Amino acid sequence: MRILVLIVSTLCLAWPAAAAAQKPADACADGRAAMDAGETGSAAELLEQCLGTAEQAPEEEVQTYAALGAAYLAEERFQDALSAYNMAFAIADTQHAAIANPILWRNRGIARAELGQLDAALDDLQHAALEMPDDVLTFLNMGFVYQRMERHADAVVSYDAIVRLEPEWVGAWLNRSGALLDAGMTGAAVADARQAVELEPQNGSSLNMLCWTLIQDGRADTALPLCEEAASIEPDTGAIIHSHATALEAVGRLDEALPLYQRAHQLAPEDPEITADFERTHHP
Repeated sequence: MRILVLIVSTLCLAWPAAAAAQKPADACADGRAAMDAGETGSAAELLEQCLGTAEQAPEEEVQTYAALGAAYLAEERFQDALSAYNMAFAIADTQHAAIANPILWRNRGIARAELGQLDAALDDLQHAALEMPDDVLTFLNMGFVYQRMERHADAVVSYDAIVRLEPEWVGAWLNRSGALLDAGMTGAAVADARQAVELEPQNGSSLNMLCWTLIQDGRADTALPLCEEAASIEPDTGAIIHSHATALEAVGRLDEALPLYQRAHQLAPEDPEITADFERTHHP
């Protein structure tokens, strides 16, 4: 998952750097060192051992649970991550220990979102955004949550923040383009997709987004060459093959589209739109 790749690069900030100097037990220091090295599976085991054997002051214990939550999150153990973050917050509440780093709010929000707890996830991510107005990962996950809640205008606002913060990152434009399309602002979605292609003209995802937004804008003739180019770059991506099939059908070349609808469904059977088009064209 792309999100988790981004998370791993930033989760080391889940506790102050000074915490590494505090060594209530070797497992605690070794766990933090493993986390810093990106060895998240080993880090989780060591931090579990640390919490089971070491006596720690409340602030240190909050930091250790934060580190454990980060390790679990990187390992996609989302329920375990949520439990670790909840424990960190519970200790802070009952022992009057400070939550010094707002990344804990962001990461708990990510865990909650992965578990489908969208309202609670949004609360955490909004809290993180107030304290970290320049954190791209917070706004990215807020946008994802808003889209899952079908709050498309709010998703656009979240992605606006990312475009301002990282205008050279193609993902900023692609995510806002998708949200604009969901919000019914097709012309603006096309414009953002064009910007993504300008940034990375050989990026299959950029070409596919421009292809797809043009199809939705009723310009399948213009979209088709872009769809073909995207499919040549990423021939094994279901969404891209589906866009190519949709463009072919829209220009009246259904016979060519049919095997592509089938191929897209084979590549991404979990996608409801791809499945619907496959069933519509193969099982009328």
